[in-house]
Amino acid sequence: MIRKVSTLLYIVVLMIIIMGTASCNDPRTYDHYESVSLRGWLRNDTLTFDIPRQWEGNYQLALGIRATQSYPYRSISMIMERKVINYRHRKKHETTYHDTINCEIVTDKGMLAGQDGVSNTEIRQRISSFRLNRNDSLHITIHHIMSRDAVPGISDIGIQLRKR
Repeated sequence: MIRKVSTLLYIVVLMIIIMGTASCNDPRTYDHYESVSLRGWLRNDTLTFDIPRQWEGNYQLALGIRATQSYPYRSISMIMERKVINYRHRKKHETTYHDTINCEIVTDKGMLAGQDGVSNTEIRQRISSFRLNRNDSLHITIHHIMSRDAVPGISDIGIQLRKR
């Protein structure tokens, strides 16, 4: 009876170790999308992403866009404001960066760029690489700067942060 219990315990411990090592291989520390109205993403509809505190290290930031066939332009232009927030000696310090992003949605052949679905696409564009200190967090805002006030055909905008 004791032999069966120890064998079962050995198998359970082995399974926990295998699952633990397999689950730690994903470098993503943040991956989130915000929905946009398909009728039109308004210029003053600013999307906000609050990324919690991170470990010290080098990170890569990417923007994800999900678009449909109804998108009327070849590309989209956006402004991203990224605030790195850290606390030193109980004082809050913020460093702000601005990025202008131009992302191709429709190719020269009139097809949706990116990973195609049936009637939509997902495009991921690398924005920047940077270093964060321990307990730094990020506050990111995104809005479009297209000539049209309401841009139809964009369904979601996302942010992905990966530790390198």
